[in-house]
Amino acid sequence: MRNMGMLISIALVGIMPTVASAEMWTAQTAFEEEKSTPRETRPCGRVPVRYTLELTGNTFTATSQYGKMFNITVPADGKIDKTYIRAVDDKRRGNSYWGHLEMTGNVKSKELEIRMGSGGWRCQYQLISD
Repeated sequence: MRNMGMLISIALVGIMPTVASAEMWTAQTAFEEEKSTPRETRPCGRVPVRYTLELTGNTFTATSQYGKMFNITVPADGKIDKTYIRAVDDKRRGNSYWGHLEMTGNVKSKELEIRMGSGGWRCQYQLISD
C-alpha cells in the first residue's frame, strides 16, 4: 500500500501543469543623440514611444501604442536581436511610414535598445523602464 501511495504521488507530479513565471513591465524610448546620425531629410523622432514588455517562461512579447510588435523565444542568457516593423510618425512631413526597427539587448536584465536606419542614417533609443 505504501508503494501505491508513492506511485500516485509521482504520477501526479508528472501530469500537473508547470506554472510559467510571468513578468510584465512598461518602458519608453529615450533618444540617444550620441549614437544617432540623423539627416535633415530623415530626422530622428524625439517623442517617446511607450512599450509594454512581457516575459512569460522563455517567450518575450513587445507591444507599443501601435499594437503588438513581436514575440520571440528568449535564450537562457536573455539576449535578443529582433528586427520588426511598426508605423513611424513623420511630424515634419505630416505623414507616417512603416519603419524597420531592431530591438537588441538583454530581456532578463531589462537593458534594451531600439535602432532604426540604414545607409548612414541611424536613430538609436534606449528603453527606460517605468
